[in-house]
Amino acid sequence: MFYPAGRDELRGMIDNLLSRSYGIAAKGDIIGVVVPHAGYIYSGYTASFAFNLIRNDKRRKFIIIGPKHSGYPYETFYYPAGTWETPLGNCKIDVEAIKQMQTIRNAPLASEIAFDDEHSIEVQVPWLQYLFNDGCSILPISMGDQSLEMANGLAPVVSDLMQDRLIIASSDLTHYEPARKADAKDSELIKAIESLDVVSFYNVMDRINATACGYGPIATLMLATKRMNGKIELLHHSNSGDSSGDYSSVVGYAAFVAYK
Repeated sequence: MFYPAGRDELRGMIDNLLSRSYGIAAKGDIIGVVVPHAGYIYSGYTASFAFNLIRNDKRRKFIIIGPKHSGYPYETFYYPAGTWETPLGNCKIDVEAIKQMQTIRNAPLASEIAFDDEHSIEVQVPWLQYLFNDGCSILPISMGDQSLEMANGLAPVVSDLMQDRLIIASSDLTHYEPARKADAKDSELIKAIESLDVVSFYNVMDRINATACGYGPIATLMLATKRMNGKIELLHHSNSGDSSGDYSSVVGYAAFVAYK
């Protein structure tokens, strides 16, 4: 539903998207990125800006935090073991991170059900497989509860795992509004995210009735970045109308990088 089922076609699509944003460089040591999770034909170009930065990093372990669109099961969970299969092969679960996380107070609980019928994390995996083949591993974390309290609890957990890992926060921005209105709302969200003021970010979400679906993962990355005295900057913004030509009702996409 979100990318080609054929291996060669999928690799060709990712290669083309990455070639269009190639050449950007990080301003410091990367903490993580925010990446959209729509169909590749819509959000892939924006996503490619973040993945082109990741490709130059030596780390090959990724904490992917995504929203649970259905909201069920509530709370926050990690995927406990095994591999995730895509057309590009099998991607290993980061067992070392899970063992380490189990020693951290108030860490998420294990669940496979929390990841059923959910695309926000899964669509990031082929990008990593394309860049690193089978040399990467993932720690998937699903946020059914995206409250500020949950983000505040999760941020120290992922921060403790950051020595040799990067965070990928998965989110689209404004949903199903005319492009001009969606872009205006996204502009306010972008400013709030770059400010690293998480309370302000949640206040803006409420004030403009924002529909960013992965605000919890974004907030978690903001909090982790602030703990490390880092910064977050926008890499690219677009909306679905840029691909479809229909600007009457769009979804907004943004890629950010967090760095020290």
